[in-house]
Amino acid sequence: MYINIKKRILSSTILQVAVVKIIAACLEGAIRIILKKSNITSPDMMDIVLWRAQITISFIQIIVIAFMFFKVWQKLNHYMKLVPKEDQQGIGELQKEVFGKSKLAALSVNSVNRLIQLWAVIFIGAELIYDFTSIMYRRFIGILMDALSSGTGMSDGTFVMLYNMTHGFKYLEILSAILLGVMMTGIFLSDRYLKIAAAVILGLFLISFGVLQMQTVYLMGREVGIVWTSMIYHITETVGLVVLSRYLTKQYKGL
Repeated sequence: MYINIKKRILSSTILQVAVVKIIAACLEGAIRIILKKSNITSPDMMDIVLWRAQITISFIQIIVIAFMFFKVWQKLNHYMKLVPKEDQQGIGELQKEVFGKSKLAALSVNSVNRLIQLWAVIFIGAELIYDFTSIMYRRFIGILMDALSSGTGMSDGTFVMLYNMTHGFKYLEILSAILLGVMMTGIFLSDRYLKIAAAVILGLFLISFGVLQMQTVYLMGREVGIVWTSMIYHITETVGLVVLSRYLTKQYKGL
C-alpha cells in the first residue's frame, strides 16, 4: 500500500532531527564561549559546568527526538489502519495498476515504517550509547590528567597524543549507526550513491582516526583544539542529515 506522494514523512523527519541537532550544537557552542575560561588547559569535558550543560542538552535532545518519532509512528499507524493488514498488499498492487508506478511513492508505507523505526533506534538508542561512552571517556581522560599532574613521567605531548588517538572512540559507535541508517536506506531504495556516500564518510573518519593529528587554532582570542574525528561526526549529524533529507526529497517521490 502506498500513501500520498506529498506526505514526505521520512525526509521531513530526518530534516527535523537535523534541525534539533543543529540547535543543540549551537547551544553547546554558545555555552562554551560564554562559560569557558580563557586560560584553561584541560579539555572542555573536564569542566564540570560545561560537562553538565552538554549532558543536559543531550538528554533534552533525546526526549525531543523520541517525541518526534512517536508522533510520526502514530501518523503512519493511522494511515496503515485505514486498510486491513491482509488487504494492504492487494491495495498496493491495485494502486500500481490504476496509477502506474511512476505516480506512486518510491516505497510502500510498510517500507517507510520500517525505515522510520530503524532511524528511531539510531537517533535515540545510539545517542544514549554515545552519552554513556562520553561518561566513560571523561573518566579515562580524568585518569590521564591525574597521571600527568602526579609526575609519573607522562608529558604534555604524550597526553595530547593519547587524547587525540582515543577521542575517535567516543564517536565511532554513533557515527557508524548513522552511516548504517544511510546504508540501509540506500539498500531499500537500491540507491548506490547513498551507499557510496556512507562508505566515503566512514573512510574519512577512519583515516582521520588513524592518521591525522589534532590541530590547534585561535578563535576569538581562545586556543581551540580541532579533533578531526569530532569534526567529521558533527558535520555528518548536522549538515549531512540536512543533505540526506534534501536528497531524498528531490530524488524520490513520497519520501
